[in-house]
Amino acid sequence: MLDDNGKLAILAEYDGEIIGFLDFHNGHRQRIKHQGSFGMSVKKDFRNQGVGKALLTVLLDWAKENPLIEKVCLEVFANNTSALRLYRNFGFVEEGLKTKAIKIDEQTYYDLILMAYFVN
Repeated sequence: MLDDNGKLAILAEYDGEIIGFLDFHNGHRQRIKHQGSFGMSVKKDFRNQGVGKALLTVLLDWAKENPLIEKVCLEVFANNTSALRLYRNFGFVEEGLKTKAIKIDEQTYYDLILMAYFVN
């Protein structure tokens, strides 16, 4: 990842412990290199304390300075209201819905909302 300017990994650390992680990957082909998606995770004990906001701030600042990246995408559980609020506050817009995208067991499914942030 260090040698690819379309990829980024960010760690959040507290007292020597990793409490958050974000990784971004852009497309591999020329026609989709301008966009990429990220995944983010914050340790349960540290949620709602600004860790996700800090990780997202670093990502978007990096994307704005990166001439290759024009669009940052994500997928989020439709019932994750705190994450949806965070992303909307940063300017992400909804682009679509993946119905029953996650299957937990024979009766339990979750929808995913597709969101994007346009750098330019």
